Formats: sequence, structure tokens, C-alpha cells
Amino acid sequence: MTRIELPRVVSRAEWLEARKALLAREKELTRARDRLNADRRRMPMVEVTEPYEFSGAHGKLRLLDLFEGRQQLIVYHFMWLFEDDGTPKDRGCPSCSGFADQISRGHLRHWHNVGTTFALISRGPWEKIAPFKARMGWHVPWYSSAGSRFNHDYHVTLDESVAPVEYNYRTPVEHEQAGSAYYLGGKQPFDLHGLSCFLRDGERVYHTYSTYGRGTESTGGSYYFLDLTALGRQEEWEEPKGRSTGLGAKAGDERIRYPDEQEDLSDSSGARPAAGAPEADDCCSRMRR
Repeated sequence: MTRIELPRVVSRAEWLEARKALLAREKELTRARDRLNADRRRMPMVEVTEPYEFSGAHGKLRLLDLFEGRQQLIVYHFMWLFEDDGTPKDRGCPSCSGFADQISRGHLRHWHNVGTTFALISRGPWEKIAPFKARMGWHVPWYSSAGSRFNHDYHVTLDESVAPVEYNYRTPVEHEQAGSAYYLGGKQPFDLHGLSCFLRDGERVYHTYSTYGRGTESTGGSYYFLDLTALGRQEEWEEPKGRSTGLGAKAGDERIRYPDEQEDLSDSSGARPAAGAPEADDCCSRMRR
């Protein structure tokens, strides 16, 4: 078993002193994030005039249709998988599937309550998306952008024969300079992930925001919960070194499995006492006696 470096063991008083110091920095980060979010809301917007066409469970659709009558639309650019010859596979990206699984299980109602729609869009054909969506058991809307420029215009399908290659607002040269050229490896065309936001004013649609790469982590999910723990995401790049258990897998890792290939959560009743353990003496157990 991998030996990992654990946090120092200290007294409660020393821990509390360190926690209060960290709390001051957390509050500073929260306020900085509030200011950043305010600046994001002040960003200008660009009208979308391209007549994109999408395919879904109810046939052909416009970008405007995807709002489902609400004022805002959040799109997750879900990577589809393709063979080397360009033939679409029967499944999407495992890492994107992990993201979508968290969204589909809980956030949709809250978003709808504030007039915002969430949808997945992939370059894969609808006839491939539909059975995969059914397999995952997701209720989130999902559409195919196959045959349109949508993925290329929002820089999540990289194909220099269609549009200049750009990802996360960097050109290939800028990625080389920044040490992030790993994003651009692979035979074109290929897909990368991202998230885009749109605003509707009557029949007119505007693009307000897009983020890519690790920028999509800002939506929360399991990563932000893991960031609060002593071992973090348990990936090799994290500090302090020596905390990785080998269980963590960064996006794209071949160990990442689809949600239906992971732990069965159908029994969510929680922990059970160990054999021979004394019966718990709590208010609920007393009521059962």
C-alpha cells in the first residue's frame, strides 16, 4: 500500500490558531471571488447571429429553442469520442460523464427556478447520443451540434481546416509558451470540453461567457468538496507532495470509469454497526426500543 504523508498532529489550541489564520485567507478569497463574479456580470455580450441547427429528442432545433422559454442558457460542451477515421463511437468522454452525472442528479430544479436552462451539446450524432444518455440515466437535455459550426465557433472542436485553432483563449504558440501545449495534442479534428453561457432578449440570443480547461471546475461539484479535505484530490500535481494515495485521477486518465461502471449507490441507507458492537445510545435508537 502506498505510504502517504499525513498532516502534522498538534494540540487543539495549535490547530485552532492555524484554522483561524486560514479562515482569514479563505474570507479574503471569498471576497476576491465576489469581486471577480461582479466583474464577470459586468462583461459585455455579443449577439449570436449564426443560424446553428441542433438535433434532439424532438427533432431539429435552433439555439433559441434550447432556452426552453427561460432567459438564460448554460451549455456544457460535452466531448464525444471518435475513431481515428472520424467515425463517432457509441459513447462520450468519461471525464465529461463524471461532470454531467453530478449536474443531472441535482442542480436542474434550482436553475429552472431562476429562469436558467442547462444543456449538454456534443458534436456526436443524435442517434449515438440518445442511447448513451439512456444508459447513463440522465434527465438533463442533450443535443447534437453535428453538421453545424457551433463546436468550432466556440473552440471546443479543434480543426484548423475549419477554423483557426484556439483553446482557452490561447493560440498554439501561446500554449507552447505557457507550457499547456498538451491540450492540442492529437489528430484533428478532436474535441475538448468547455462551458458557455447565453442570454436571451426576446428572440435575440447573446453570448455572455465561456470558460475552458480547469475553468469549468469553478462550477463546484466533487472537486471543490475534495479541496476542503486533508488529502485533496489525491493527484500528483497537488501540494504538499506525498499526499497522493494513487486513487485520484485527473481528467483524461484512462482509469476514469463511466458512472454506471462505478460503485452501486442504489442502497443509500448508510453505515451499519460492526458485528458485536454495542447498540448506539442516541435519541433515534431510544425511540425504536
